[in-house]
Amino acid sequence: MSREQMSSASTGRWISQRDAFAKENVEWEKQYRETMREAKLRAQKHGTPIVEGLKVDDLSTYSPSRLKLRIYKPVSPEANGAVMIYFHGGGWALGDLEGEDNICRVLCVQAMLNVVSVDYRLAPENPHPAAIEDAITALRWVCQNNLTHGFDKSKIYVGGTSAGANLAAVLSQLSPTLGVDIRGQLLRSPVLCSSELHYQRMGLKSMEHFVDTPILDQCSMKQFIEWYQPYDRADPTVSPLLSRDLGGSPPSIIMICGRDPLRDEALAYADKLEERGYISSSKMCAFN
Repeated sequence: MSREQMSSASTGRWISQRDAFAKENVEWEKQYRETMREAKLRAQKHGTPIVEGLKVDDLSTYSPSRLKLRIYKPVSPEANGAVMIYFHGGGWALGDLEGEDNICRVLCVQAMLNVVSVDYRLAPENPHPAAIEDAITALRWVCQNNLTHGFDKSKIYVGGTSAGANLAAVLSQLSPTLGVDIRGQLLRSPVLCSSELHYQRMGLKSMEHFVDTPILDQCSMKQFIEWYQPYDRADPTVSPLLSRDLGGSPPSIIMICGRDPLRDEALAYADKLEERGYISSSKMCAFN
């Protein structure tokens, strides 16, 4: 066999191996997403009753991505126009407006907040910074449509769960450059440091300690990060914990699960907020 034939055969084997790996990864992704959807449906079936006593509307923005929003409006006469922009969880790759519908309803009714839930684009089809761009679009939409929907632009808050809390934290840090004053942020089990190198340098341990936790395990978290941003994970718009001055971070409530791979980065973020003079309150829950 000539050198050219050997080279061609070697290249052919490499291509076959590459294609087999790609196919296997796609199948894993498909299976994982289906498992998560089934788990969500079971949780919804046996979950708390749907909160009533509010108005709910779905709409799309006129942005290039045709961003979908769900607007929750309190009917209480005591509501003062305050609005929270909310981002669902799911590792930047899963989730939708339905997944945290009841959480948004609770916030709307009990806190008397207008809530704008954002159906941002998902990885791996739309990696970073697509979700950040959609978060900015949602913030601008709220500011531009405040009179139509009765929002008070001086009372804008952000919130989210897990990867959604990551987007909320990033949006808060970016808000001064966007000319918007965000009044507060609610971060539920937030993802705040996706750089493994910096994670180790800071002495964070929970990702190693809680490898096989039931809701979010280490393997899944690493896959989510790979889908969302495979390269520059130290970018503060990926890892807001690594921002030098934390931008324009407002007063914060951080909800932390005790048995969660994300626990230590949330604790480190709360400490850093306080060190920089920002007001924060963290609450530790004893479950994942």
